[in-house]
Amino acid sequence: MNIEYRRIDGKPIKKEDIDGSVALLHQYLHEFISKEALEKDVKYCFEKGRVVAAYDKDELVGVVVGVHTPFFEKFHIGHIAVKERFQGKGVGTELTEKVMPEDVGASVHLNLDNPEVEKFYHKMGFEQTHKRFKKTSKKDSDVKPSD
Repeated sequence: MNIEYRRIDGKPIKKEDIDGSVALLHQYLHEFISKEALEKDVKYCFEKGRVVAAYDKDELVGVVVGVHTPFFEKFHIGHIAVKERFQGKGVGTELTEKVMPEDVGASVHLNLDNPEVEKFYHKMGFEQTHKRFKKTSKKDSDVKPSD
């Protein structure tokens, strides 16, 4: 396995990079976020944050997006996905390490009841610091995730 890691944010932003990132992320996150909301997040990270992709030859096999959050003075990892056949081989770890700036800490919000993802972040040195509460707005509750 010869994985190449590249930052793909910045100018000029390529539509195929955004589309490929959204498609891969949505494949794994469709239970938690609509494709439209995910596309909005990804575009924001391309413009204001960082996006790192993993390629096996020309095939996109993993991607992570994040943005600096001045409110928390941290870099926030927004979304990450690695194709199933590449999971457990260090691709997610490498993506996460490459997306985080060295001069600030990092944070991530996890969905409930996902012990494998929790183990992944604990192994990377992340510590649980608080619980997050969310109240869905009427507008949000009417939106169903798309496939």
